[in-house]
Amino acid sequence: MNLGRWLGEVAAWAARNAKVVLALAVIVAALAAAGATQISTDAGVGTLVDSDTETYGATEDVKQTFGEEPVVVLARGDLPELILTTNIFRLLRLEGCLAAKVPKGGKALPGPCAELAEMEPVEFVAGPATFLNEAVVQIETQLRRLAQEVPAERFQEFLLAVATRYGITSVPTLDNEQFVATVVFDLARARGTPKARLSYLFPNSQTAQIVVRLKPNLSEAERHRALGLIEAAVAETTPRKACAENGKPAPCFELKGGSYVVSGAPVVVDGLARALKDALLLLFGVAIVVMAVTLLLVFRSRLRLLPLGIALAAAALTFGLLGLVGGTLTMASIAVLPILIGLAVDYAIQFQARYDEVEDARTAAARGGPTIAIACLATAAGFLALLLSPTPMVRSFGLLLIAGVAIAFVLALTAGSAALSLRRGEFVPGGGTKPPRAARLGESVLSFAIERRVAVLGVGLALAVIGWGVGTQIETVSDVRTLAPQNIDAIRDLNELQDATGVSGELDVSIEADDLADPATIEWMAAFKRRVLRANGFGGENPSCLDAEICPGPALSDFLVREGDTVTRQGIEATLAALSPYALRQVAPLEAGGELGHEALISFGIRAQSLQDQQRLIDRVRAEIGEPGAPGGPPPGVEVRLAGLPVIAAESASDLSSSRYWLTLAGLIAVALVLLVAYRSPRRALVPLAPTVLATGWASLLLWATGIPLNPMSAALGALTIAIATEFGVILSGRFHEEGGGGGEAEPALRRAYARTGTAVLASGVTAIAGFAVLIASDIRLLRDFGFVTVIDLAAALLGVMVVLPALLVWLEER
Repeated sequence: MNLGRWLGEVAAWAARNAKVVLALAVIVAALAAAGATQISTDAGVGTLVDSDTETYGATEDVKQTFGEEPVVVLARGDLPELILTTNIFRLLRLEGCLAAKVPKGGKALPGPCAELAEMEPVEFVAGPATFLNEAVVQIETQLRRLAQEVPAERFQEFLLAVATRYGITSVPTLDNEQFVATVVFDLARARGTPKARLSYLFPNSQTAQIVVRLKPNLSEAERHRALGLIEAAVAETTPRKACAENGKPAPCFELKGGSYVVSGAPVVVDGLARALKDALLLLFGVAIVVMAVTLLLVFRSRLRLLPLGIALAAAALTFGLLGLVGGTLTMASIAVLPILIGLAVDYAIQFQARYDEVEDARTAAARGGPTIAIACLATAAGFLALLLSPTPMVRSFGLLLIAGVAIAFVLALTAGSAALSLRRGEFVPGGGTKPPRAARLGESVLSFAIERRVAVLGVGLALAVIGWGVGTQIETVSDVRTLAPQNIDAIRDLNELQDATGVSGELDVSIEADDLADPATIEWMAAFKRRVLRANGFGGENPSCLDAEICPGPALSDFLVREGDTVTRQGIEATLAALSPYALRQVAPLEAGGELGHEALISFGIRAQSLQDQQRLIDRVRAEIGEPGAPGGPPPGVEVRLAGLPVIAAESASDLSSSRYWLTLAGLIAVALVLLVAYRSPRRALVPLAPTVLATGWASLLLWATGIPLNPMSAALGALTIAIATEFGVILSGRFHEEGGGGGEAEPALRRAYARTGTAVLASGVTAIAGFAVLIASDIRLLRDFGFVTVIDLAAALLGVMVVLPALLVWLEER
């Protein structure tokens, strides 16, 4: 049984059992839609790079040892007012609350603090008050030990040496302004200027910050709840007796003359994940309206909204299947919705247009089904090329589209035939006719293409070549602050954090060694950190995170090396013995036996910027590592890896950019192979592709001329456009041959093909364009710009099929 006959039998069966088929389709689609609402979102690093890459492995290792990417609680206000007044105790209470610490014999403060204590989602907290309090505790501990171990005269000499070297002349306490000022401020610079090496806690004279790392492996729901509790605790302003000042209840955390901002990568990722679901609902609503209006305007048939119903059912089933297999929503998979609706409407229109000609399901499917099926297979093959992408998000995007294409085709064949068999009304052969004005316009365009075929082909090729040339000059936007929704608090707070401190993210350098206390390793770490800071603008007499591209974070060498001192094994071991586990927790956690582990961390603060600039910064940092054992490089046996979300994001953007052109080529080859297998004729296989290939050049020219930028998602655009737009050419080329083209009667066959199938192809093209145009309604610029770019590409492809294809077919027949 050939394909056409088999498709005809399926359509006839659906028509005979129309009510059952429709009821089943409606019930399953409704259940799938309900299931789709439960799909979790995912905006994490696993959507950007594969788990077997070095960067992903390093990032996961750092996460397991040190916790998630930092959440930053920024305290804004005059720094002396923040740490030399009672505000320091409010900061200390907040840091204890966020760390889920409960006073001995007491209870956590009610509300967010009690919930954090119960949930225990935090791995580590580093804050200005805890840092100072820990310094007080350690100094007191060391003084007591020395007082017991050395003679009184030597103890006095030691105190005098400390006073001379560090300027500490009184008993250290949190409310000792002299002590706090001596520890925090650079007394050689302007009042209130913190020491440069403490910039990770005191970025400048107007800010201090608390760094919170959540525990690794929290679920999405647990992470969201933990972040919500942190934000709720920071916003707490209720006066409480437990936090009394001057005998009166006072707010526990609220700063006098200051304010808080909560930001950091986990906050931004969580905000984006929530925004993705909102975007899906918005796009779904807009898509329904756009498709309905489009069909009413361009599709002249009874039950003209039937294709929309089939498209919605296909979308529900596709996303329901995604939920059934445990998939998640990413920023890319949301873009599947309008694309899939446009394609599903396309298939339904093609089947319905054929049905309008003969008013019989079996005949319509047998005649038109094979061509539509080949177009469907070619589209799926184009999407299959996306599986070659190095980015998991793009690969899952391609898989979801392939599944959606198959579901849409099956629904159009079965549910579409069932619904059409139930419609009533007088049968008018060729019922899908265009309005007279549109018909005359279409005939005029066709006549122009046929009569001036050489000029059309020549000009089209020239414009495409120009477009391919200038396409390399199109701007690419990749700054997350620009691409993400601007109306969510996470982005506003990220901008505020960067404006106040000069940084908004963290670049981690993981160091693994059998002996982290080796003087050579410690000296290399200190020298490496100095080189990186100096090479990226943090240096000179007045270093500032607001001006530099990179900012110092904590490192193990900060505790063990003072510039100008000789580093010895004895000195390192003595310092480590004096340090508390808390002090080392953020740079080199101690193992269970109290010994130094095998992994240390050097952190740098970096600003949010374009991913291209971020990659250049990362490359400069990587260049400072050097080769193991070489001059300036790490000692033998020491492994150094870059880790963190900024590294992964920049690497992903680089992969996307580099894969853009070969993904397009792969999509073109995949579509061509499918058509070659289907038609067994190189000419029939390649002719439908020619207008689409030219259209990619035209689209590049239009994008360059209009200044519309590309973004990381645009890497998949070439393969995507080829896959979808080829369908237009396959349908029209197939009808051309069905009408007797290729046998010396090219021009009459072409006019018949365009007169009978032109309406459906035009409607299909317009609905596909409208489906992508729905992305323009998104408040996520990544999707919005992607929508603009794709609309231009598909409009160019449709123009190519309507103008270049007939010119090419006639020109080839002449030869």
